This record gives sequence, C-alpha cells and structure tokens, in this order.
Amino acid sequence: MRREALFSRSGFYGFLLESNVLLHREATRDVIAALESVLDGYDKSQTVPVLDLACGGWPVAIADVMAAFPDIHFHYTGVDINPDQVAMAASSFPFPENVTATYLIEGNAWDLDELDLGASYFLIFSGMNLHHGTAEEINHLGHQIKKRLQPGGRFASHDVYRPDNAEYLPRPMLIDGEAAALVKPDRLVVQHLETSESKRQTGNHEPDWRRDYLERMRYTLLERGADPDGAESTLRHMRSRDYPISTRELQQIMEGIGFDVQIQRYTNTAEPLGPYVATCIITLPEIS
Repeated sequence: MRREALFSRSGFYGFLLESNVLLHREATRDVIAALESVLDGYDKSQTVPVLDLACGGWPVAIADVMAAFPDIHFHYTGVDINPDQVAMAASSFPFPENVTATYLIEGNAWDLDELDLGASYFLIFSGMNLHHGTAEEINHLGHQIKKRLQPGGRFASHDVYRPDNAEYLPRPMLIDGEAAALVKPDRLVVQHLETSESKRQTGNHEPDWRRDYLERMRYTLLERGADPDGAESTLRHMRSRDYPISTRELQQIMEGIGFDVQIQRYTNTAEPLGPYVATCIITLPEIS
C-alpha cells in the first residue's frame, strides 16, 4: 500500500481517528487495561521498547497507551511502507514526554526480518493493518513477532475482523493492477495454512457481511460529518484492500505459534462498526 492516498498528508485517515469510526478509543482503553498489571511490576529504571507496525503519520492509539504510564520511559520504533507517513511521524507527531527516543523506519511491516530492528521489544502494536493480510501472511508475521517479543511481552492488535463463521472473501492476486501479496510467497512459513475456516471460500459475489460492513462505514462517516469525497475514498480503499480473517482464525494461528490470546470484541457497543472491530492481546508466555 505504498503511497495510498488515504494515508497521505492530505488524506482522510485523520478524520477516521478523530471521529472514532473504527473504535480507536475503545481499543486504546483496552490495551492500557491489559498492560496495567504487567507494567506495574516493570523495573522503572529500565526503558520499555515498543515496536509499532504500519505506524502511519498519526500513531495516536499507541501514543495514548504510552502516555497512560507517565512514570515509565519508552523507546518507540515505528515502521511504515509509506515514506510521507514516516516523514510526518518523525517530524511533526507530538509523542508523549515519557517517550525518550523515537526511531522511524520506511519498510514493509509484514516482513520484519528485512528491517533494521532492535533485538527485542516488550510491546509490539499493530493498528488497522492485519485485515489486509491472508492467513498465511499473518502466520508469517506471527512467527517473526515471536522472535522479537520479550518473554511475558505483549502483541496488541486493534483491527477489523469478519464475524466468526462468516463467508471468507479471498484477496485477489492483483489490486489496482499491482501484485497484492504483502510478503513474497517464497518467504512465507507455509504456502497454504489450514484454519478452521480456510475452506469457506466464495465465488465472485460479495458476501452479505461485507456489504453490511461497507454500508455501516458509509453511514457512520456521513453521520459524523465526513466530507462525502473523503468518505468515498475510504470506501474505495476498503472495497479494494480489506479482506479480513476472523478473530477465531487469528486465535488459532497465534496459539499454533505458541502465544496466549485474549480477544475483546465490541459487538455489544452502540458503535455501528462494533461487530467488525476487535482488540486482541497476544502474550508470549514467560520461560518456566
């Protein structure tokens, strides 16, 4: 998604954050709650290393998480494939005062072995990125995260997921005339991953859940005062780029790698997109 217009300096993603269409506030709250007990016991003389995958130019959610622990110092590393987003985060994003170092990298957040990263991180965060990947690509990323996450550390994912048992819409080979793969196929851990729902394929039709998802997005954006052109650009992006797995598939993938998984769904909230958003807290168990 290099140079995707939605995420450029003049793009519309800032409105999505401000209007809470995708439940960034709820996700931030739940990540903070998941970290409170573990960070209470963290050595305050040590700096907490954080890795933010597909950070964008407005890494608001993870910044708010770090700001919630003012007595702890954080080292922040952000990765994004869009060069203007990296430049924006590096030059103008107001990180909290307790973030004592920032390192912004232009690169593919789906293939960490190709990046100049630190040895390990206590917290790895991914906001609104996993829904672009296939089960095989998410499995590949999970293995790379496991190599870089400290024992007892957390991988937090705030993202769009299709409902469990809903029909899977496979991502096409090409999007806008370009190869859609986020990871080179020969680098994947497995070429085909059997999950509980991997055989639920569809034909050329658009599943009911996806039509509902896009209609809820259109309604919410316009109801909250979105510019109609901006709303349409968001919907075009989602229609061409969003092919989410389910939370049940994510749990199966991550538990198969060796993580513990907790999932917070927002189905019962008043937010229209609640049925399609979840926060997943994925823990690398301590070495016994």
